[in-house]
Amino acid sequence: MKKKLFFAALALVAMAGCTSDENVTVVSPPEPTPETTSDAIVFNSVSKGATRADHFGADAAAMLNKKFIVGGFKGDGSTMTSVFDNYIVKWEENTAATTESNSSDWEYVGITAEAPSSIAGNTQAIKYWDYSTTQYDFIAYSTGIKEPNAEPTSTPLGDKIRVSAIDWDALDTKAYTLGGSRENLAECYIADMVTVYKDGTDPQYAYQQEVPLVFRSLATKVRVALYETIPGYSVKDVKFYTDDATPITTGASDANGATLFTSGGTDTNNNFYTFATAWVYFPTTGKAAKEANNTDYNKAHVDLHPVASTASTTQDFGGLNYNSTDYEGSLNSNFGAFLGRTLNSASYAGNKADNYYTIMLPNEEGAVLELRIDYTLVAVDGAGEEIHIHGAKAFVPAIYTQWKPNYAYTYVFKISDNTNGWTNTDMTEPSGLYPITFNAVVVDSEEYTQSTITTVATPSITTYQLGHDVSKNEYEASKGNIYVMVTEDGTPKTDLGSKGIVYTLGKDSESKAEFSEANVMDALNIQESEASGTITGYNGLILTPNNLYYANTIPGVDGNDLIEGTDYPQYSAVRFTPQSGETYAFCYKVSTGTPKTVYIAETLTSQPADWGSGKWFKDANGQTPAPSDFEKGNYYKERYTNKNDVWGVKVIKIAQ
Repeated sequence: MKKKLFFAALALVAMAGCTSDENVTVVSPPEPTPETTSDAIVFNSVSKGATRADHFGADAAAMLNKKFIVGGFKGDGSTMTSVFDNYIVKWEENTAATTESNSSDWEYVGITAEAPSSIAGNTQAIKYWDYSTTQYDFIAYSTGIKEPNAEPTSTPLGDKIRVSAIDWDALDTKAYTLGGSRENLAECYIADMVTVYKDGTDPQYAYQQEVPLVFRSLATKVRVALYETIPGYSVKDVKFYTDDATPITTGASDANGATLFTSGGTDTNNNFYTFATAWVYFPTTGKAAKEANNTDYNKAHVDLHPVASTASTTQDFGGLNYNSTDYEGSLNSNFGAFLGRTLNSASYAGNKADNYYTIMLPNEEGAVLELRIDYTLVAVDGAGEEIHIHGAKAFVPAIYTQWKPNYAYTYVFKISDNTNGWTNTDMTEPSGLYPITFNAVVVDSEEYTQSTITTVATPSITTYQLGHDVSKNEYEASKGNIYVMVTEDGTPKTDLGSKGIVYTLGKDSESKAEFSEANVMDALNIQESEASGTITGYNGLILTPNNLYYANTIPGVDGNDLIEGTDYPQYSAVRFTPQSGETYAFCYKVSTGTPKTVYIAETLTSQPADWGSGKWFKDANGQTPAPSDFEKGNYYKERYTNKNDVWGVKVIKIAQ
């Protein structure tokens, strides 16, 4: 008896928002037995959802609106001919095994083909494996609840998705396109390409076996949050700038929506868009890439071609949800108006029902993002003192804003006792408290979790550790190296090798200073002593230098490096290895100041032991030395020298 052969395409839907790495798992059904096989090619469906549970049958079908489009090609890998010409595959409940082409309620035979198929208007036919070929390639997508339209129009089509035919000959540039509004494209799903080799190059996929097609959302999700750690104050009334032309001297607009800026200009990636055409392409294909275990093998990528008239340099992520339980004082009755005080209780912008996410179009190139805010500090002692900060800002480096389909990104901004804003609107005084710092944290992705922490300062300092858990307030030594980049006005600094240093922080027995950015800066400038690079600050902090290395790569959670040595100049990024329970400070020297020596007055009735050492003077400026022969009277002694250097500082805590 002739052995019957079949395959099925598994529609594996990876929904945006899941934190489980399991979503990259390919689910291969059992190899068919002679009793269950068929001559016909058939389809099955299984999906991975946002709750880490697998979705099968009707559940998965509902995610795809009971329909997807498949392009199938056969040949030798260099010359391929079409087998499935943009076929429609539909879910028909309780029809499994009623036809030769349907084993699990998915059917394509007998359906009338639609544009962009070249056989539009004809009836789709049954398909069989061809053993004269060496491989099959399968590409699929779904427009979800939105109807497709293949008309060659140059503008979006209202509530429809503009689609193009799947083109195997343009795999590495434009295998197919999906066009429409941001909201409509968010309903679409794309799939990685699946290649089935007859010679068994990939044991998961073989002739006669089901072919898994792993769908994931075309869109990305982004959310924004803030928290603060300023001793003695809580933060309220955060106002976001909404016009990049608005000078800081006028203060922020009165809009409460959390707004981020791009640099704008003519580069597509430097704007936000509401309408676009997504070119889906597969840059890494072929047997050589598979055998080399290239992590990008057959991965679907998106090249966004937006409608220029919908470009914007700002994106509003919604109003802040203030956290009333984190107000530090107990004498102010205005609870409910203050930011959270820890990373895991940050105040998020947006709608809680959506987990605070805003749907965005993917941007795989990335863009420098800028935060610009005003806010008010309220003293927690109940006295009602307020300080108004204007024009505080921070930049997120572009490598952390490379928005991929089906990822969910969170950018958390941390306000500390260093801020680069002004306490007056005419900016005649120095900026400070000293920098707002911000966390740029990439979390809750469908397939991967990636977290970064960036200081919001001039310059901004970004730290990153592979696998960092954003729900924790500290890094963990077990997760390995911490990587550092420094950015000024959106441009990465390339002199970290000469101007950057990382210290382990400690205290002397009498120190009352906390491990804050401001106190580290004080210790750098006002030193009690320095020996072999170890600094003891006048405030009692002890700064011990650690090894800092040039980082020519920064590892990504998906196996692909975030940057490679060719992407950025040398010493754009550095790294160090943390130890459990330690606190570190990465310090970047911005400029060298003019030292100022401070002299303290004392009334002497007897000669001190260090008289004649050159440290006693008759005036407060240290211009007139004390006489060599001691005389009772008022004198001034040299106490310390403030170097007045300008530093960018980021304090980094490591969990026990």
